[in-house]
Amino acid sequence: MLIYVGAYTPEGGGVRCFQQDPHSGALTETHSPAPASDPSFLAWGQDGAYLYAVGETAGGLASFARAEDGLLTPLNQEWTGGSSPCHLAVDPTGRFVVTANYGDGTVSVHPVEADGSLGPRRDLVAHAGKGPDPERQEGPHAHQIAYLPGGDTFLVTDLGTDTVHEYTLSPDGAVQPLRAFPAEAGSGPRHVAFHPAGLVFVAGELDSSVMIYRRTADGLERVGRVAATAQEPPVRNYPSHIECSSDGRFVYVGNRGANAITVLAVHGDELRPVADVPSGGEWPRHFAIAGDFLYVANQDSGTVAALPLDPATGVPGEARVVAEVTQASCILPSPA
Repeated sequence: MLIYVGAYTPEGGGVRCFQQDPHSGALTETHSPAPASDPSFLAWGQDGAYLYAVGETAGGLASFARAEDGLLTPLNQEWTGGSSPCHLAVDPTGRFVVTANYGDGTVSVHPVEADGSLGPRRDLVAHAGKGPDPERQEGPHAHQIAYLPGGDTFLVTDLGTDTVHEYTLSPDGAVQPLRAFPAEAGSGPRHVAFHPAGLVFVAGELDSSVMIYRRTADGLERVGRVAATAQEPPVRNYPSHIECSSDGRFVYVGNRGANAITVLAVHGDELRPVADVPSGGEWPRHFAIAGDFLYVANQDSGTVAALPLDPATGVPGEARVVAEVTQASCILPSPA
């Protein structure tokens, strides 16, 4: 399996590509970095033939073709029309790329051309409002695009307004609002994870929480809220990414400040704390599970760490640094 790493440039050097050793978790760089400006988040196009990256500082998107050996060849760039794009997703048809622009709280849509490149922006919608935190919630800050499993609707978390929006796209790529769901005031919803039993877990960056929702015919029903860490950290903590284990028994949370991957066990509609495991570096911005390992992008220490996963307990083992990537920000395993 290949592991792609996004980072902030120029120090990060663009999109990096590594070959994974499935037994040890070690990573070996296979190609020179693919040139990109601040590719802080990455996503696969349909079938994994193309890769898309946000350019957070410049406000653009970049597209790449992926060869059989994993080499990325740049195709083109487009501007989102928003400020500080931080996350993107490809719709289930593979026809559109949807982007969350953090700086001004907008959502943009670009068509995917036949050669995998990006067409000119098709739509741009703006959120409105603010939250109780005057420093971080002075206005809307769209943070993630997450398509609901098996459907054509997607959620957009807005850290600035404490809202989770649900949208769909028209056949020509226009954004169509469906519903909006309130999060806990001051929580700063950042990323979501979907559970096979219909639960949706939302990481609250500003109050170090995980909010629990249940999917219903009317949208999302909030059923609970827990701390994002198993133990109270000695410093202020800012959750980053959240994922469910493949079997649905555990939820993993990246915690910046605590510098840990926290394991929470799923019990019905509840989450119970299991362990806080050191992330192997400072400021774990993102992580991804690849085979038997959980890989963490530790932004401030400029490292990628591999943590072996115990399928019985769900608790990762000791972290080992397997790559040096300055300002590492995103981990993207190659498609199966």
